[in-house]
Amino acid sequence: MIWKKSDENIPPSQTPVHRPPQPPPQRNQPPLSKEQALIGSSIKIEGSLSGGEDLIVEGRVKGKIDLDQHNVTIGTNGRIKADVHGRCIEVKGEVEGNLYGSEQILLRKSSKVRGDLFAPRVSLEDGSDFKGSIDMTSKPGEEAKPPQKEKSKPDEETKPPQKDNTAVKPPSHQLAGQDKTGRKV
Repeated sequence: MIWKKSDENIPPSQTPVHRPPQPPPQRNQPPLSKEQALIGSSIKIEGSLSGGEDLIVEGRVKGKIDLDQHNVTIGTNGRIKADVHGRCIEVKGEVEGNLYGSEQILLRKSSKVRGDLFAPRVSLEDGSDFKGSIDMTSKPGEEAKPPQKEKSKPDEETKPPQKDNTAVKPPSHQLAGQDKTGRKV
C-alpha cells in the first residue's frame, strides 16, 4: 500500500477499506437453500432420481424424479419425460408426466406440461401451455390413486339374503294333488 501525505495523519483503524461491489441479485431464480443440485443442459439421465437436496434441471431426464421433501425446478432448457415428486415444483421448461407437489406446483409462462397436477396449491401463469387435469387435495400421493369401493361387512357379502320363514300354503285344490280345474295330477 502506498501512503500519501494525507493518509499519514489517519490512524490505521480508520483507514477506508476498499470492498469490491456486490453483484446484483439474479431475478427469477428460486431462493437458494442449504444444498442444491444442478443437472446442466448437456446432461441426459435415464432412470430414477432421488436425493436429499433441491434440484434444478436444465438437461433431459427420462424416468422418475423423487424428491418428496425438496424443491424441484425444471429450467427453461429442461426436458422431462417422468413423473416428478417434490415439495414445491416450478416448471419453466417441458414436462411429459404427472407432477406431485406436497406444497405447491407453479407453471411459468414458458412451460409446456402434458400430465396431471396433484398439489394443494397450483398456479398457472398466463401463457403456460398445459394439458391435463388438476387435483388440489391436501394429500397428493394418496388422492392420486383411483377411489376404492367402500367395503361392507364380510358377513353381509358371503351370506345370501335370508328368506322369510313363514310358510305359504298353496290353495286347497293343490293340496290334494289337483290342478285349478279339479283334475287329479
